[in-house]
Amino acid sequence: MRRSILLSLTLLFSLTFSAFAAESAKKDAHGAKGAKVGSYEDWCGEHGVPESQDTRCDKSLIPAFKATGDWDEKHGLPKSQCKKCNPKLKIVRPPKGSK
Repeated sequence: MRRSILLSLTLLFSLTFSAFAAESAKKDAHGAKGAKVGSYEDWCGEHGVPESQDTRCDKSLIPAFKATGDWDEKHGLPKSQCKKCNPKLKIVRPPKGSK
């Protein structure tokens, strides 16, 4: 009986912790509103690019990339962010406290 209760409590704790961790990860996936462009906080963890330049999160940015010739029609991304066309491309998040 004790073993069953202990197992149930452990399972409940694990599920609760997992739910909180998943919610926290969602919050960290996208840049903070009002974050300074080019800063550590201006980052989309989901797509690995600055949030201020993330056309997958903000479709309204697409025309600006197209107007400057920085658009890959095949992959639907800015050429400057397309790792399929340029596998050696490294987009690095600025360090904390930057800019």
